[in-house]
Amino acid sequence: MPQLEPNLAGLAWFGLLWSVCCIGFLQLAGMYPLRGRAVLPVTMTTIVWVMLLAGTLAFALAELRWTTVVVVGGVLFLFLPGLFQALPEWWRDGRAGLRLSCCAMIAALALLVRVAAPSFPTWLI
Repeated sequence: MPQLEPNLAGLAWFGLLWSVCCIGFLQLAGMYPLRGRAVLPVTMTTIVWVMLLAGTLAFALAELRWTTVVVVGGVLFLFLPGLFQALPEWWRDGRAGLRLSCCAMIAALALLVRVAAPSFPTWLI
């Protein structure tokens, strides 16, 4: 494995953060269109999701090989909907689930800032 991807710690962090991004995407996809939904919570959660997505991709492209990002990201995006369907319906479709998803994404953003701090200067290059 080190010959394919030398940064295994970065790969593990990417897998965790990308999983949160994918589950958050599936959660938000069920909230649109906004007819009959509270607009502000969905919009705020979408903004948090976009920030997490951009940060996760920037971290992955700075720390990992692009082939690893494509393969691991694709496999997770392919198989995480099965996990999402196993979640209780109140989590997938309700306001409580939206709040829980937003909190999970905020925690993932905080984790991303902590983990990716040493590589921030390389993101600008």
